[in-house]
Amino acid sequence: MFRIWFFLCLPLLLGAADVSGKWSGSIEVADNAGGSSITTPVKAELEQKGNLVSGKIGRREDERAEAIRNGKAEGTKITFEVTSAETLSAMKFSLVLRGDHLEGEMKGMVDSGEIVGKVTLTREPGGGTGN
Repeated sequence: MFRIWFFLCLPLLLGAADVSGKWSGSIEVADNAGGSSITTPVKAELEQKGNLVSGKIGRREDERAEAIRNGKAEGTKITFEVTSAETLSAMKFSLVLRGDHLEGEMKGMVDSGEIVGKVTLTREPGGGTGN
C-alpha cells in the first residue's frame, strides 16, 4: 500500500520548489496618468516550510520590509499577501518559480484605485537553496 501511495505522491514531491532565501528584483506598475511605467527595486527574504511561505518584502532602499501573510507554495506557484500603510487592501502576489527566478504579478488597491504590477525577483547568490 505504501508503494502505491508513494508513487502517486512522487510527482507532487518532485514538483515542490523551495523558495527559502534572499531575493531582489523589481515591481513594474503602469503609470496611467503619464502613459509610462514606474519600476520600484525590491528585496525579499522568504522562508518555506512544507507548503507554507513566510518572510518579508519591501523597497530595496528601505530598512523596514513588510511581513508576508497567507503564503503558500503549490508546486512552482507561490502566493502571498502584504499590507502596508500605503495600501487600502492587501497586495496579493501570484508568482511562479523558474529556476532562480520568481515572476508574476501583484494586485491591490491604493488611493488612486486598483494597482497591478509585474513582479520579477532573482535569488541572490548564496541566498538560499535552489530547486
